[in-house]
Amino acid sequence: MDNIIRPTFGAPRRPEQPDARRVQVFTQRVYGEANGCRVCLVHDADAPEGDVYKVVVGFLSDDEVSTVAILPATPEGDTDSEIVALAILRTLAMLETGATPPGSA
Repeated sequence: MDNIIRPTFGAPRRPEQPDARRVQVFTQRVYGEANGCRVCLVHDADAPEGDVYKVVVGFLSDDEVSTVAILPATPEGDTDSEIVALAILRTLAMLETGATPPGSA
């Protein structure tokens, strides 16, 4: 299975889509919070894609999360999920502080 990063992150959810699922999930790992969001890892053995890890992001003020990456539930997938989650967390932290690239001022 290929790694999938959803291109619709930040877009409104559309539950009427046939592939949209609303399920209760239990967080396996919390990577951190930044810019009003929490980044977590969920293990979903019953996903349509098979046994997978999902990196999810949700607003601190809400109980709902959005899946931003799906990786196979393997040791390699676990490692990749760490990399993806930490990259997302770092990006959110940079947005929170208003960081600008060097030389762009």
